[in-house]
Amino acid sequence: MSSFHKNVFILKVVATLSLFGGSLNAAEDAIEQIVIVGDQLFRDTTDVSPTSVITTEDLAAINMSTVEDALMYEPNLIIRRRFIGDPNGVIGMRGSNMFQGSRTMVFADGMPLHYHLQTRWSGSPRWSLVSPSEIEAAEVIYGPYSAEYGGNAMGGVVNLYTRNPTERQITIETGFFSQSYDVLKTDESYTGNKLFASIEDRLGNTSYFLSLNRLDNEGQPQTQHRSSTSKRSASVTGASGILSGLDERGRDIIYFGDSGPEESLTELVKLKIIHDMGKFQLRGNIAYEQRERDESSPNNYLRDVSGNVFYDRNFSLSDDPSKVYDTTSYGTSVFQNRMQERDSLLIGLGIGGALNENGWLFDAYFSNFEILDDIEIRTGRHPTATDYQSANGKFAGRITEFDDTGWQIFDFKLGTDTLLGNENMRLSLGFHGDNYELNVEPYRYNAFNGIKGSSRGASGGEVSTKALYAQWGLALNEKWDLSLGLRYEDWESSGGYFGDQSDMSNRHTNRNENGISPKFSIAYLLDDSITIRYSSARAIRFPIIEELYRNESSGVRQFAGNASLEPEDGIHHNLSIEKLTGTGSVSVNLYKETVDDVIFNFTEIINSTNISTALPVDAVDTEGVEFVYNSTEFLDPNLSLRFNVNYADAEVTKSALNPSLEGNEFPRMPKWRANALFNYSLTNEVNIGLGLRYASNSYGRLDNLDRENNIFGAQDDFLLANIRGNWQISDELSISTGIDNITNKEVYVYHPWPSRTFFLEGKYHF
Repeated sequence: MSSFHKNVFILKVVATLSLFGGSLNAAEDAIEQIVIVGDQLFRDTTDVSPTSVITTEDLAAINMSTVEDALMYEPNLIIRRRFIGDPNGVIGMRGSNMFQGSRTMVFADGMPLHYHLQTRWSGSPRWSLVSPSEIEAAEVIYGPYSAEYGGNAMGGVVNLYTRNPTERQITIETGFFSQSYDVLKTDESYTGNKLFASIEDRLGNTSYFLSLNRLDNEGQPQTQHRSSTSKRSASVTGASGILSGLDERGRDIIYFGDSGPEESLTELVKLKIIHDMGKFQLRGNIAYEQRERDESSPNNYLRDVSGNVFYDRNFSLSDDPSKVYDTTSYGTSVFQNRMQERDSLLIGLGIGGALNENGWLFDAYFSNFEILDDIEIRTGRHPTATDYQSANGKFAGRITEFDDTGWQIFDFKLGTDTLLGNENMRLSLGFHGDNYELNVEPYRYNAFNGIKGSSRGASGGEVSTKALYAQWGLALNEKWDLSLGLRYEDWESSGGYFGDQSDMSNRHTNRNENGISPKFSIAYLLDDSITIRYSSARAIRFPIIEELYRNESSGVRQFAGNASLEPEDGIHHNLSIEKLTGTGSVSVNLYKETVDDVIFNFTEIINSTNISTALPVDAVDTEGVEFVYNSTEFLDPNLSLRFNVNYADAEVTKSALNPSLEGNEFPRMPKWRANALFNYSLTNEVNIGLGLRYASNSYGRLDNLDRENNIFGAQDDFLLANIRGNWQISDELSISTGIDNITNKEVYVYHPWPSRTFFLEGKYHF
């Protein structure tokens, strides 16, 4: 290891120990053990990229009901988890918004959780394949500045680390949570519970971790049904019970109901095995998940003259028959029920170790994800509606199935910190191969008799990527360090179809493209505590299957893929200044991103038809600054603080399809984000965590016409406060309690976020 990297590495060890609650004096004793971690392959990745580490102590201050909660206070990162158990927890980092999930990569012990098959809300990582009780630490890497990751890391990378067993332990955890929700005409309490059980042990050279995680929750209504004035008609019937309001664009509308609670049940079984075999280490992970969703209790505010629930899709108001409302175009007047069952299997196998006696290490990892079963049913009408049977006789419902859907990913990496006997030179090399397949089969459906009707347009296809990449570094002297990276990617799309897969006339033309992404980073160690680093990189993000090939028609809703989409092409810059303090660190990052051919999913209502498609925005520029402060002794030896604030300006700078968009703010990109997480130890057994999260408002549309706040469909500003208390009663038993959204603020990030939520948890291990 070069003298420059020894200095930087020791400083990082000291900072990490400090974050984990260790004393600085312990650093010298711990270095021998930690150096192994520092010498891992592609160690440059966290050097050339801004990186944030979440420790076990940090996690203790958070009400962590699902894995997404572990990341809620991280700099310049947003996860839109609408309720506990939400399967659509989309993630955005830096210049990539929450609906651009294909620009973020998420791993758990090397297994990919990112879902680069679909986009928008359907493209959220499969967070529920990891239980929060497994997590020991997490790492967030910002930007594509290392050759280790492809263009899907434009926003960044999240690495989750679960516990590695060292001795026999059995753990049982349980939790209860409840929120009171009072919005529009819905005033209800929604509750949930979780159960986690695990057994872990190390037997000789083999360790294992077997766990079960069960989460059952009712989330608040996610859709508020609304309509605007439509045509006049003499045949409509009068109704009462509506609420007048505005939509996100300031237009007069009425609210006539909501979708009711969404019930979510997730059951996860996981096994993790690590086996040491001489110089090599074998590891395996397997995760099997069953998930159920149910929306079967919608709230209908409409009443007829007799006070009965009213289900007609065209109606006038009892006190103003001149106004007629047609809710057909919104697809919500029927108050349909919605159910989904999904079974998934994720398997990961790896081997790593010393390649020879000259300092070369290697690692190979293969993962396979498969959707075993995924069926969603929408009834087309509410079962109590008078036309439920007749409408379903005309196949007004729908059923959607996923078949042959999943991915296979293989990575092989090797490297050395002493290249050709030169301790100042290092090299990491890698090969990546992946194959993604998506097949969606939607049908019209008779929910009354459970009969499939005609197809609404099956669609799907495959994409695959092969990549070679290298990261080379040279310590020029004790002050300067240089890192260069290069990634070559060959991408292919094939088998794209719409309709009958066997009909070759329905096939899209196969495509093959490639690209080279260079990386550059140079660092200057000002003194023993201050590092200045400039990094730049090109990143190419190829389209995913849904953007290319997904096509679906359901009457008033159309989704059309765009098989001609060009890859997103980004140039990224980051200038960082980091100072390590005796109890933590302070850093500032200035960053700029210019991405060409940005893939954006447009949705418009045209002639009462909701049409969605993926189209390019020629260029989006993002400029921002991040300030991060972490301290394990903030004002008091017993008080730790993680604080960060970010300012970002994301602007559409070129749009050939619609030049009027130029100069507009890019959607779902708040200019300001800030987080603070305090953790105070009252005694050795009791600690209290307080968290604050802030985001300014933003737009949800490229035209920036959605300017209203605090209503369904808006992108609100918010300041949310959470609190948690932990009491370690004995070595075996602990209890925790907490509150999220203490002030009960009503927040919409298009959908409503949870109101004030109470937590009570208990843990016993022996």
